[in-house]
Amino acid sequence: MHPKNSIAPPGAQQLAPKRPYESCAGFDYYEVQAVYASEGFKVSYPGLLDETLAIELQGMLQPEVENNTVRIVWAAGWAQDFDRFLKMDERMTDMVRSVRSAERPGHEFLARLGQFGPYEGYAPQNGESESVARELEERS
Repeated sequence: MHPKNSIAPPGAQQLAPKRPYESCAGFDYYEVQAVYASEGFKVSYPGLLDETLAIELQGMLQPEVENNTVRIVWAAGWAQDFDRFLKMDERMTDMVRSVRSAERPGHEFLARLGQFGPYEGYAPQNGESESVARELEERS
């Protein structure tokens, strides 16, 4: 028990267990969020390690959310999740770069994330590939 705190209940007098430094280590990243204040919710998009890409994504999304706010949040992740995060960061980086040349890059980005239903604008991996999205439409 903590000797200096005598008026707190016994449970509050317990010191927090010490954690080894290695378990506290992590990494930081940037998360772009569209905040719909009038509706009372926000949409968080997968994080990016590169701040300049996060700023670029913010600029792409702002015209698509009209009068709502797009913000960048500086966030932290646990070290044990870093390998998994790197895979997602690689995909997000590729997606942001690939929609730059679109007429409406923010709309294209959201479409590729599936916000508007199945995405048909992708290039097949080889000549024999068919659009999976068209198969989904035919089944319904």
